[in-house]
Amino acid sequence: MHRRDVLTAAIGLVGVTGLSGCTGDQPSGANGETDPRSTPTHDPPSEAGTTSSPQTPVETPVPFPDTCAELPDIDGLPTPPSELTEASVETFVGDFERVYAVATTDEYGGVESLQIRSVEHVGQRYVVSLSFDAVPATPTPDSDGATPTPLPVDAYSHHAVYRLTEERMLRELRSHIDDSLLSKTCWTLASA
Repeated sequence: MHRRDVLTAAIGLVGVTGLSGCTGDQPSGANGETDPRSTPTHDPPSEAGTTSSPQTPVETPVPFPDTCAELPDIDGLPTPPSELTEASVETFVGDFERVYAVATTDEYGGVESLQIRSVEHVGQRYVVSLSFDAVPATPTPDSDGATPTPLPVDAYSHHAVYRLTEERMLRELRSHIDDSLLSKTCWTLASA
């Protein structure tokens, strides 16, 4: 083969392979770019190999302790609801947190705002997530007359998660910064 024939064959081959990417089955826009609306989408397969579909949320099981204390004797704590429903649990937990947080934390003078973030019914329990901002308590001087150093502003913001069944309630106090567990307390709501 002559040199000219080899070059012509090479140019033809490059032209064919170079154009093969442009002749796909997706429509192009005015400037040759692929139309993003025509890109096929596929649902990712689930664990069973089928396409995913909306499912009931599954809570990572947090076991209740073997024994839980009786509810604390604090003035103003609400009575647990006789029947657990999404609405009754939301009201009970919000009211409980407002009273309990202030009664058990000397630095809190009250609850400025409390927001229920979610209420889920998972299996035999309700899971309620909330966040709250406390009002700093008026500092009282100690025996030497010194006023305690106030806490940083963000020390008055917390996140709590309650897990309730007919018999028990577990309260997890969590950091509003990184959601780390600060304390966990369990109470008996009714005799089993």
